[in-house]
Parts: sequence; C-alpha cells; structure tokens
Amino acid sequence: MRKYTSLCNFHRWLFALSTALACATLYSVPSRADSGAVVVAQAAPTGAAERGTVKGERSNVRSRPTLHSEVVTQLHKGEAVDVLERRTVTEHDKSMEWLRIALPETAKCYVSAKHVVDDAADVDNLNVRCGPGSSYRDIGKLAKGTKVEIVQKKGDWAQIKPTTDCSGWIAAELVDVQVAPAPVASPEPAPSANSGEIVTPPVAAPVGGPSVSVVNTEPDVLVTYVVKDGYLASVTESNAPAAFELRTPEVDRLSFRIAYLEAPGLTLTKYGGKHIRIVGTQRWHKGDRYPVISIERIDMVW
Repeated sequence: MRKYTSLCNFHRWLFALSTALACATLYSVPSRADSGAVVVAQAAPTGAAERGTVKGERSNVRSRPTLHSEVVTQLHKGEAVDVLERRTVTEHDKSMEWLRIALPETAKCYVSAKHVVDDAADVDNLNVRCGPGSSYRDIGKLAKGTKVEIVQKKGDWAQIKPTTDCSGWIAAELVDVQVAPAPVASPEPAPSANSGEIVTPPVAAPVGGPSVSVVNTEPDVLVTYVVKDGYLASVTESNAPAAFELRTPEVDRLSFRIAYLEAPGLTLTKYGGKHIRIVGTQRWHKGDRYPVISIERIDMVW
C-alpha cells in the first residue's frame, strides 16, 4: 500500500512539472478556427494601403479578435472596408486570422455624456465603447477637442457616429483583401545637352513584382495575444516586474509560475488564490524566464 501511495504521489508531481514546462514553451500551432491561447501580432499597412470587400452576409464586427467578444456591428456582402491591421489568434490548438478595420457609420459607439461639451471631447483619451456602459469594451479613444456627432443620448451615455479613431475586428475569411500596388517612380527630365553636368538616370521601381509587407517588431521581445487559466497570487520578490503572478494548480504542495501579471486600472487583490481566466497581451523579453501579461479581461472559472 505504501509503495502504491508513493507511486501516485510521484505521478501527480510529474504531471505538475509537465504542466509548468508546457506553459514556459513558446510555440504556435497553425490550424483552422479561433479563440485565443497564443497570438502572433502582425502589423499590416495602415491608411488606404489595403482595402477589402465583405464576402458574407451578416458578417460580425467585434470589439476584440475573439469570438467571445461583443458584436459592434454587422456588415453585408459587397461592403468595402479599410484594413488597418492583421492578427492571428490561436486557442485550444485552433487558429484564426483577424482583420482590424475602420468602423462603418452603422456601428454604434458610445462615450460618457459628461465629457462631451459643445460636441467635442473635453478630456484626453476619452474611451469610445461599444455599448452604453463602462462594462463594454473600448473600441477607440478620443483626444481632447475631437469633434463628435451625437446620434442620441441614453442616460449618462451619448451615442456618437464612429470617428477615425474607432476600429473593430472581423474574421479574415469573411473579407476579400486587395493590396494597393506600389507607386512607380516618375522619371526625371533629362539634363540639357549643353549643361556639362553628368547625371545618373533614376532607376524605376519594377512593375508587377510581388508585394512586400514590412513587419515592425522588437527583435528581443515576442508579443502575443493570449488566453490563459490559472490561480492568481502575489509576488514576493522585490525585483519582480509585476506585483502579481499566474500559477498552475497546486499538486502535492507544488505549484509553478506561468507568468507575471499587470493590470492597469484593475484591482487584482480580490482574485487572490482563485481560479481565473485572463485575456491580454503577453510580452516575453529574450533571456527572461517568465513573460509579463498585460490583462485586458479577467473572469472567474467556476
């Protein structure tokens, strides 16, 4: 009996160790579908560099690149969109590509009515939300003095027409994206035969060649968008990058750190020792043993 108990304890300890090592491994598994365990963020050309046409009817535009976020508006087949960014989200071994787009006029956007004076924002970084309440996700921010067009007021909230600062996310498979061709350099006028100046003629850019997408990333930092489960705990080290951490379940009094946690504007103390699920942006510096996750959303796991 004693040998059987020892064997069970060893297996439980080995499971906890395996879980911790899996959490500390960076990888991505391409496949079809969405959600959000690991996300590789890719910067797409901004402005009018990419235009897209919606392929499906009643295509949802969401507040975040996940199927669990709020629906901001719906687009219909044939509608044109401006693509601002691309991002791939992977959760539960399934991945899905998302596009961040400028919101159409049909999108319902809300701001705190008390911060709109004379049809303009009276504070900096005024949150634009996808619903009339602070529990709704932000879909943009307004600088002080930005003019807005009020559609209607609902209590303490004002519905406004989307501004250029507002954006949402749509599944890439629902949009046919066309990349704008690179501009061709105009030839300069030939020098006068009597000028005596030797001029090297300009080289025109090749036409019809493959387009190149430049990704602006920090070489020593891996930035991903993640969804993770674990138990919240306080950090005791004075030199730690954050005051809280996410840990694995305790097995035989053994628990392992998954990541450090930071949550601007959120109170994490009340979640101490509880099983939680977090959604946010993870930054893993080269050489660091653990990443730091900036939390955007936190939920209890029952």
